Amino acid sequence: MSDVKVENIVAYAQIADGLDIEQIAEKIPEFNYNPNEFAGLTIKLENPKTAVLILPGGKAICTGAKRIEDAETSIKRIVSQIKKKKIDVKKKIEIEVQSIVVSIDLKKELHLSSISSGLVLDHVEYEPKQFPGLIYRINDIGATLIVFSSGKIVCTGTKTIEDAANAIEMMKEKLSSIGAL
Repeated sequence: MSDVKVENIVAYAQIADGLDIEQIAEKIPEFNYNPNEFAGLTIKLENPKTAVLILPGGKAICTGAKRIEDAETSIKRIVSQIKKKKIDVKKKIEIEVQSIVVSIDLKKELHLSSISSGLVLDHVEYEPKQFPGLIYRINDIGATLIVFSSGKIVCTGTKTIEDAANAIEMMKEKLSSIGAL
């Protein structure tokens, strides 16, 4: 698991039943608000390096985190800023991980057409003229793995780092079992 790299964690929290986005934009000018492009607010944080979206329905979404703690810190920091401006938010906020993206580099070229014929077909999509990667789904944990001929594998769709790492390990085992590794 040590060679698995976390690329992105997306987390969200329902911070209010609804928010007046224009009011928040006026009171907190650090938030980016361009209603012609996006109905919500965005703010980029430097430490931790993340972005947080605030939606009119009261949801806060953090993206770009490399650790779950960073996503939680980012959302809590934004909620604190909003509270300081006397804007009503929920007293108890529960932050949930929506998706984790991890990657690994096997440091080995892979022959994707051979791999696609060796794997269970109902879990595989490989259309090299449309997309340069082989897509493999592990439905029971919600993982989607994208395998590239360069030996890089990206896993998305899981809600825990452990599930993502397990999905990568499963893929490595499958690749070994068909002689690709």
